[in-house]
Amino acid sequence: MIDAAAFEQALRPLLPRSAGYARALLGERGQAEDAVQQAALRAWEKRAGYDRALPFRPWWFAILRNQCLDMLRSRKRAPATMDIDQASLAVPGDESAMDRRALEVAMAALPDMHREILVLRYHGDLDYEELARVLAIPRGTVMSRLHLARKALAGLMATENPS
Repeated sequence: MIDAAAFEQALRPLLPRSAGYARALLGERGQAEDAVQQAALRAWEKRAGYDRALPFRPWWFAILRNQCLDMLRSRKRAPATMDIDQASLAVPGDESAMDRRALEVAMAALPDMHREILVLRYHGDLDYEELARVLAIPRGTVMSRLHLARKALAGLMATENPS
């Protein structure tokens, strides 16, 4: 079991990356904040089951991942609605905004398995071993999925931005 001070000390530095990861999966800042808060509550409730011999970060990201997936599943059951602010498309002011938008579109077009491993790797800053723990797959499978996901993303980005 992890005590309150150690829990906070382990979790606090992970929160910025956690928010980025949740935002990348869920697509909305408010939902990402809710996911991180709910995951923190779940982690707090499950802290008795945490094995201090193992790294905290993969344990935390597995809980956050499950929370985000739960929210995505519930979103699929809910009727589709669109906020009036989302209905109008803003014109990007610079190339970096256009590049970010192209990346968002390409990421959204990826299969869930590819999108998830890329988001965990780059937003969660997880290494291969940590990815294997979070996703409950062998390290070799992590390497293969990352390779295929990067290749698929590069292909989509090339189609979005032909030179």
